[in-house]
Amino acid sequence: MAPTMYRLVLLATLALLCLPLAAEPRLATLEYPPYSSQAQAAGGSIVELTRSAFATQGYTPSIDFMPWARVRAELRSGRYQGALALWPQEIREERLHASRPLFYSQLGFFVRRDTPVHFADLSELHGRRVGIVRGYGYPPRILGSGIVTEEAVDDISNLRKLAARRFDLVLLERLVGEHLMAGDSELRGQLVWQEPALERIPLVVGFSAPQAGQPDWAAIFERGLRELHASGEYMRILRRYAAPR
Repeated sequence: MAPTMYRLVLLATLALLCLPLAAEPRLATLEYPPYSSQAQAAGGSIVELTRSAFATQGYTPSIDFMPWARVRAELRSGRYQGALALWPQEIREERLHASRPLFYSQLGFFVRRDTPVHFADLSELHGRRVGIVRGYGYPPRILGSGIVTEEAVDDISNLRKLAARRFDLVLLERLVGEHLMAGDSELRGQLVWQEPALERIPLVVGFSAPQAGQPDWAAIFERGLRELHASGEYMRILRRYAAPR
């Protein structure tokens, strides 16, 4: 190859290497049915909403499933630009920018059907053993109420331990617990939701602050949500999952 031609090819190659790569958001989530699950069509309600919102803006997000403790570790590493579906406490702890609430979820206790635990105030549960998931951002007022918490890696493990009489209650969202029990023949009919609900928790997508030269994924996602609302697709997705509004 002639020297002049070689230089031209080299310059063209360098120019291509210097071009910015087409950016796509990389998000993390966990098995959290019916909101996010690899076993569900389209990945669950919040996964489908997230993909659809970004699609209106021309983006195809990568959404990876992993244990919750790893979700938080990956966010801190900077390898992911956001995560779903998060609670307000998790947004604060990870210093993320929260989307508008996508759903509202009731947080409270599940108990064994044959041994209900009636209470009017959290103080009445002082000393009770309660199953929680490691790394979840539970409201501090619940954790500080005097209950004795025992950690597991996920919600289904806690429900199975409750059925096996390993502890007295499981702290869990009503819709998530009922969904998990409906899919497990050994739990179905054994466990029930115990009124009253303790919190009504907004579920959001959380985004890290944009790095220099990177898109503002939180702003892009918000524009996408507005388009989903305007087109009616947002409500069509909600109805498909029969999720609370």
